[in-house]
Amino acid sequence: MSEPQQTVVLVGKKPIVNYVLSIIEAFTNNPSSDVVIKARGNAICKAVDTVSTVKNRYFKDVVVKSFRAEYEEVKTDKGPVKLPAVEIVIGRSGQPGA
Repeated sequence: MSEPQQTVVLVGKKPIVNYVLSIIEAFTNNPSSDVVIKARGNAICKAVDTVSTVKNRYFKDVVVKSFRAEYEEVKTDKGPVKLPAVEIVIGRSGQPGA
């Protein structure tokens, strides 16, 4: 049996609805897939809001499979800067293997 597909959603400056629609599309196209939501810096709150919106309004069976928080070093014109980063993996609990 093949490994379940993963869709990666990078959360940034766009409105939350854009990311919610990306996750809905990923689950609609492949219900057994996992979705990885990644965000850095100020977008971390938006990533958490996105997961909550999907979970509370669209897919009641969505579960957080893993959550990882760390610092990522980003090169800027002022030199390297460490930014907080999160990675949230969600999936559907009603699906086999979840």
